[in-house]
Amino acid sequence: MTTSLPFETVDAFTAEPFAGNPAAVLVFPLAWPPALQQLARDDALMQKIAAEFNLSETAFCVELEGGSDKEPSYELRWRTPTEEVPLCGHATLASAHTLFTSHHPAAKAISFHTRKSGVLRAIRNPPSPDNPSSALRISLDFPSASLVTLSDGHRRLPKILAALENATGLGEADVRRVAWYDAWEAPVIELSHTSTPLAALDVRVSALASYARLWILTQPSPEEGYDIHSRVFAPAVGIDEDPVTGAAHCALAPFWLLDHESAARLPGGGSEARSAMALRAKQVGKRGGDMMVVLDEEKRRVELRGQARRVMNGVIEL
Repeated sequence: MTTSLPFETVDAFTAEPFAGNPAAVLVFPLAWPPALQQLARDDALMQKIAAEFNLSETAFCVELEGGSDKEPSYELRWRTPTEEVPLCGHATLASAHTLFTSHHPAAKAISFHTRKSGVLRAIRNPPSPDNPSSALRISLDFPSASLVTLSDGHRRLPKILAALENATGLGEADVRRVAWYDAWEAPVIELSHTSTPLAALDVRVSALASYARLWILTQPSPEEGYDIHSRVFAPAVGIDEDPVTGAAHCALAPFWLLDHESAARLPGGGSEARSAMALRAKQVGKRGGDMMVVLDEEKRRVELRGQARRVMNGVIEL
């Protein structure tokens, strides 16, 4: 007997189809028979499904007891084609968009219970007064990253700089600052605005695979309307380049806003970004996408504001 599991694919951090970062979303409602809900606990099967989609992330949402019509509650897990990951921004946004539009049209927020990142909330933002029919805007409440700046003499720094030069041809003179994002085993690298623009940078991704799980490259934006540009590479977890990465912006917010010298290099000297503790961020890979990033230093939280667009739905036949 064939079992059918519905899915949606959603482009996150964009309002346009075929841009932003695509994620597949599977939802397991409480109303389903227990045997169907239990499929979500089959880790081997869920990983095969993620590999079959072959997207940077597939999200699995299992409805939990105790939620309400205004704020339902879900367990949320994320998988790349090769493994489960502890946090993913774009697949959380895709999940929230799917749940708000297809399952809980009256909900104002959704609570996501995760295994390694605590409880994350997605909040439905009211439509713009100037454009009531505008696309759904969603805010995600995420933990802020803890970063360590790598100064001269730090044991990690020479290996990071050597791998970067091997992958891009950029040398130490092109690098303004490097920090380490321990939760993701990731360097965060600010490139000089006078070096090659990130959007045009040719990266030999295989050269980045051996040292870190995630590579975050960033630069003050040369483009009007944005504060920063970024690109993210994760060949160690099966993703050569991630189109738009929410988790990376949990690090980019404190990286830029809590370091006065880096903040001063933002457009306009960074005064507007610092006063609002907010960044207009654009990830500039082939697909591209953007978000507003707001840092709450006291609570150590980051708000990621963005849009999403469903591009496909169907069923998986098991």
